[in-house]
Amino acid sequence: MRLRTFLTLGAVLLAVLGLVSAGGLFWMTTLLQRQTTSLIDAAERVRAAAELEITLLLLQYAHEVEGIGPRDIGPPVGVDALVREVPERLAHVELYTETEAERGLVAASRASVEAYLNAPEPDRRLRLAQAVDATRAVMDSSIARARAARDEATAVRRTGRFIGTLLAVSVLAGMVLFLAIAQTRIYRPLVAIRRALSAFKSGRRESRVARAGPPELQEIGAEFNDMAETVASQDARQLQFLAGVAHDLRTPLNALKLSAQMLLRARTAPPPEKVRESLVRISNQVDRLERMVGDLLDRTRIEAGNLELRLEECDLRGLVEEVVELHRPSSEQHRLEYSVPDSPVPWRCDSTRLAQVLTNLVSNAIKYSPKGGVVSLRLESSEREVSVSVTDEGVGIPPGDLDTLFEPFKRSGSAAKDIPGVGLGLSVSRRIARAHGGDIEVESAVGAGSTFRLHLPR
Repeated sequence: MRLRTFLTLGAVLLAVLGLVSAGGLFWMTTLLQRQTTSLIDAAERVRAAAELEITLLLLQYAHEVEGIGPRDIGPPVGVDALVREVPERLAHVELYTETEAERGLVAASRASVEAYLNAPEPDRRLRLAQAVDATRAVMDSSIARARAARDEATAVRRTGRFIGTLLAVSVLAGMVLFLAIAQTRIYRPLVAIRRALSAFKSGRRESRVARAGPPELQEIGAEFNDMAETVASQDARQLQFLAGVAHDLRTPLNALKLSAQMLLRARTAPPPEKVRESLVRISNQVDRLERMVGDLLDRTRIEAGNLELRLEECDLRGLVEEVVELHRPSSEQHRLEYSVPDSPVPWRCDSTRLAQVLTNLVSNAIKYSPKGGVVSLRLESSEREVSVSVTDEGVGIPPGDLDTLFEPFKRSGSAAKDIPGVGLGLSVSRRIARAHGGDIEVESAVGAGSTFRLHLPR
């Protein structure tokens, strides 16, 4: 599950629990309010029925005595005053009547009261007794309703407590579940990434991040692992580069040292031919050192964006011929050939830099053909571009090295261990070609030689 989906689901879950809690609270509040109103109505209904019953009982008692004296329940009350209160008490009872059964009881009570009020004197006591009985039935019904309302309120409170407890437990369980999943799926992978970064920063280059957590964190871990592999590869290449530089510097320096010692240790002046051979050897080694330093400086300038081109019109035929003639004396095992068009091939370029590119390509063709053979250059011109191809009969390049061949400090194949070089020539050459708007491509097969083709658009 992706991190965004997990967080969205967590937010939705908490929102749903919140809405359910709010809905449950609203429902319980409404229900409790309804039950409270029902209890109040029941109490009022009981009070109204009780007042009606008391009034009728007072009437019943008043018929037995002329009035109600102070020794009884209060100031004297006449029958006429009590009779006037009966309709008011009855109307009060009817006000709180809800069910059909209650309405029937109240109607019977009213009929009995009216029968009492309209009865002749001899029958009034009997009618009054009937009215008291009917009112007592209303009273009993009201008390039963009040008890039912009380029981319903008690049940509602119990239900409310249960639902509240259930919601609280659900919210707590949801939060615990969310935090537990977040702890396992998010926090721990983040801590692992942080530890890997800290370890890598402290110098433990083998530190890597295990694939864990949501895809986003896995992608971050994979990016870190790729970065760590790249850094480790760069470190290895830099060490290889330093070893190559040391090896390549030691070879010409040893040659220079031997040539100088030979001249210094001679007790007599060496023959001019020996002196000339030593000076030529010294000059060649100095040129080799100069090329190495030049490649390093060019790479530094390219990385800093300070590579300057001095463009001028030149005939590329002469440039190809010059490079071929420069390398003819460098190896007796190789035969250098070139093919150029009969007509001039003018092109605006930095001739020094372009000669550097061709020199690197020809030098590599010679170095990676340890058994000798033909190294051929071919200059072709069309309306769209100019191309120069350099073909050798050397060891070739493994297919797996073609994609990284032009990277700095990258050298191809097992033969590279026995061939001098630091792996900057092709990288610098491609950068120079691209600075001219062109590029270099390669075709090769192991054991069948290689062809490097420089493309320059018109």
